[in-house]
Amino acid sequence: MLDYKIITSMETLEPYRRTWSGILEREKNNNPFIEYEWVTTWWATLGIHDNVEIVIVEHQGKAVAFFPLVHSVGFGKIHHFGFLGQGYATYMEVIAEKQWLERAIHYILKVFMQKYKRYLLAFHGLIESKDTSQQLEKYAIEYQMPYSIFRTVTSFIDFQSMTLNDFLKKHRKTFKSIKRYEKKLKLLGHVDFQDVGVSHFHEMFTLFTRRWRKKLDKSRFTEAQTRLFYERLANVSNEAFRVEVDSLQFEGHWIGFTIDLCCRDRNFCQAMGHEPDFNRFGPGSLIEKENMLKARDLGFHYYDFGSGYEPYKFQWYTDIDFTRKFIMSTKGKTERFIRSWMVLRDRVKGKLTSNHQLVKWKRDRLGELLYFLKHARIRQWFRVIKGALHRFLAIHIVDIYIAEQKQDQGYRPFQELQMKDIMTMNERPAYIAHFYKGDQFFGDGDQIVYRRHDQIAREEESGYTYELSANISFIREYDTQLLEAIVVEVQREGRSVCTLVPWYERRRRRKLKHAGFHKVAQINIVKLFNWRKEFHL
Repeated sequence: MLDYKIITSMETLEPYRRTWSGILEREKNNNPFIEYEWVTTWWATLGIHDNVEIVIVEHQGKAVAFFPLVHSVGFGKIHHFGFLGQGYATYMEVIAEKQWLERAIHYILKVFMQKYKRYLLAFHGLIESKDTSQQLEKYAIEYQMPYSIFRTVTSFIDFQSMTLNDFLKKHRKTFKSIKRYEKKLKLLGHVDFQDVGVSHFHEMFTLFTRRWRKKLDKSRFTEAQTRLFYERLANVSNEAFRVEVDSLQFEGHWIGFTIDLCCRDRNFCQAMGHEPDFNRFGPGSLIEKENMLKARDLGFHYYDFGSGYEPYKFQWYTDIDFTRKFIMSTKGKTERFIRSWMVLRDRVKGKLTSNHQLVKWKRDRLGELLYFLKHARIRQWFRVIKGALHRFLAIHIVDIYIAEQKQDQGYRPFQELQMKDIMTMNERPAYIAHFYKGDQFFGDGDQIVYRRHDQIAREEESGYTYELSANISFIREYDTQLLEAIVVEVQREGRSVCTLVPWYERRRRRKLKHAGFHKVAQINIVKLFNWRKEFHL
């Protein structure tokens, strides 16, 4: 004979902690979201206002199954049941040993029928390879209950399915590309990958906010209660379950992070983020690679990317599973109507979310537009309008100036700045992009005096570039008051100095001539839609 209890407070649930965790231990559970620590921490932090009901099935007074549910009464006095953790738990299950699972599910659903008469179930995150989803479907078929199932792909790496050498060989092109990014970044400063404690979580949330400030983010990851949830969760770790946060740092500044939920032999990547200023260096790929290899070295069998169709999740995977959303209702007209509406909504949502281009447009382009409308200043509006017009029609006139003669007076040494020196500057995003292109920065103290490149001359507005000969250096964004000193410093290396000037900057042309420059060529660029023509005079 089976019996049941309904627990509505954590105080009355606490005596069942050992039984709950014992079941998961015996079943070798690797789903972090049904561990006792995750459920109770979510309940105390994020689910405090939800009507949480932990339904316990007992046999001869001993708990054999736990149903972690949220219960509400909706339109038509229909009772709605769903797993707790909606929006935060990627996977959910009934907590039961295998020999009790079927009996417990069938028993509780019969109890619901007798007690509530009219009800609707919407269970999210059911892993298809597990038994819970199949048992729910079996019950629906056996008792002719109307039901629907929605599937979302889940990708993961099974480290047991191949050796490390085979894994590296399979993804050699990707590893080679990441290695180039890593090498380029390490040439500019010290790069470090390290795990961090709760005391540094604020840096993780700050970085995530910067990453998503121009995007539409529905994850609620940086909300106050969510922050508190992960901080609390990190403090309740045990042998079976723990939270790990790893950071990718450049010269002590965070440029990437991962937060993982580790449950026995599975490493679940809960969230990732990286500094948008470093996009050119691929920090997301760098920290993802480091995190995967770390998980393998620590002995995890599975590295889980979670459910969803984002392309990066299929870059590394070796296997896939599916998560199901199972919707079932009693046979009344009202609940059947509500279930049909939920089915239609989820089908439309599934079609939209599986279209990566549409998701990317909504998340990135629409997010950037809303951010611009909210924060843009007059100068930025002018720049955007100008850029939009130049996409259709643009005429650029650029003069090339070169200073060849040697000068012996006015020498003033400037210090070459490293990328670590500009990390706290307001114009950091643009400066990092120039470092990536191979530019050198020279300054006086903490002030940038000029930018230099020894291979390529580049004019950003028109997009005009040309390769320099071996004994010429290109300078840009220079302090015109120190122009003569800049020229002397470069020429002392036995090099000529080159720069580009748009036709409308007459004042700068006069200062160039005074510093020993002379005009050697004029470039006229005409652009009409996709047609572009350069005229050299």
